Amino acid sequence: MVASGAGPMSKSSPLLSCLLLAACGAPPLARSPAEPGERVGTYDGRAVAVAYANGPRFAAWMREVQAAHEAAKERGDQGEMRALEQRAAAQQRRLHEQTFEGADIGDILDLVEGELSAVRAAADVGRLEKVNLARVDGVVTVDVTDQLVDLFEPSAQGRKWIRDLRGLPFLR
Repeated sequence: MVASGAGPMSKSSPLLSCLLLAACGAPPLARSPAEPGERVGTYDGRAVAVAYANGPRFAAWMREVQAAHEAAKERGDQGEMRALEQRAAAQQRRLHEQTFEGADIGDILDLVEGELSAVRAAADVGRLEKVNLARVDGVVTVDVTDQLVDLFEPSAQGRKWIRDLRGLPFLR
């Protein structure tokens, strides 16, 4: 989710076409532990992942990794350089899984753990869950995606990608 160019969310992207086709064979939804009458805050994890990847928290992480890589390069520490490159590549894969494959975003939400109680209180919900979980009848859901996205202060381009992404079906 790089902020330059058309990026993976452009309307002509073959990736989006593949995602839409893959959604037809998506596995069944996981079940929510919520009980009838319970109020649950729901979120689109894809949107939160895009918000994080296009916001200042992720940019700060990238600057730290790049600075450490540059320092390792100046020292001639090839092992440290490779380790940092692998760390960045693993993070990129993880963000891709979270954005396009529906992987859990717990690690991202952990970054704003101190702010989640305010989101839950404002929405008057007891818990937060992925929006696409199957729920028993009678569970009251409140979409808190926008509030979670706002915690990560995504760029204008990131917000556009989020709008585009939220119109697509979930893969899982």
